[in-house]
Amino acid sequence: MKLLRRIFFPLWKIRARFWVRKRIKEEQEPIRKVASALKDSLKGKLDVEEKLWVKNIEQLRQELKQNEQEIIVTDFGAGSPNENRTPQEMYTGVVNSTKVSKVVCASKSPFWSLFLHKLIREFQPEKGLEFGTSLGLSASYQASAMTINGKGKLITMEGSLSLVEKAVSNFTKIGLINIETVQGRFSDNLEKVLSQNNPIDYVFLDAHHDKNATIEYFETLLPFLSDNCVIVFDDIRWSKGMKKAFSLITQNPRIKFVFDLKEMGVCILAPENKERVIYKVK
Repeated sequence: MKLLRRIFFPLWKIRARFWVRKRIKEEQEPIRKVASALKDSLKGKLDVEEKLWVKNIEQLRQELKQNEQEIIVTDFGAGSPNENRTPQEMYTGVVNSTKVSKVVCASKSPFWSLFLHKLIREFQPEKGLEFGTSLGLSASYQASAMTINGKGKLITMEGSLSLVEKAVSNFTKIGLINIETVQGRFSDNLEKVLSQNNPIDYVFLDAHHDKNATIEYFETLLPFLSDNCVIVFDDIRWSKGMKKAFSLITQNPRIKFVFDLKEMGVCILAPENKERVIYKVK
C-alpha cells in the first residue's frame, strides 16, 4: 500500500494542481478555501510563523524516527486492511509491543499534515476534534495552525495510554498549550467530549478504520457540529469498508461540499438550502 502511494502520489499531485487552477477563484467560499489550502500545500508555501512551527515539528519527527524505545500499544482499531477483527477484539483492544520508530512511520506525511494545517488556517475553527493522536505529529500541525490564527483549541483522542504519554511529552517539547488529550476508547469518551465542547467546528477522523465504527462516530458527531463544520476523513480508500463508509456519509443532507482527495476526504456542512457540490481529485 505504501509503495503504491509513493509511486502514484506524484501523478496525483499533477492532477491536484490542475484542479486547484480551476477552483482557486470559485465564488463559493468553502471551495475557494479548500483549493487555497491544497495549493499552498502543493507549493510548500509557508509564512514566517508557519516555517518555525513546521521546522520544529519535522525535527521532532526525525528524532522519533531514530527512537528505538520499545513501547506497548493497545490498538482499538481494525488493524490492517487484510485483518478481520471482530467487534469484540476492537472493543477490548489488541496489545502489541513495538518501537517508537515504527509507530512514527504510520503518522501522516509532512504533505498531508501541512494540508490539515492549511485547512485550519483557512477556516479558522474555534474548537477542533481529532480521532487518533498517536505520537501527536498531525495534532501538532493542527494546533500550531490554531496558535498562529490566534484562536482555537484542539481536543485529540487516543486509546493507547503509552501513545498519549508520548504525545503529551511531544506537545510540551515543541511548546503547544492549546491541546487537550483524552485517553481511552472513543465509545467511552466521545459523548462527554462533545457535550463539553459543543459546537465543534472542525474534525479530523483518523482512527479505527472500520466501516461501521466510522459511520457510528459520524452519526454521534452530527448533532454537535456547527453549521459550517469541516470534517476530514483519513484513509478513505484504506479498505472496501472505508470506501463504503465515506460514500454513505457524504449522502447526509447536512453535507453540502465533498472533496474526494483520494487519500483524504473533506466534507463541509452548510445550510440545507445549499446545493450539494462533489469534487473528485483522483
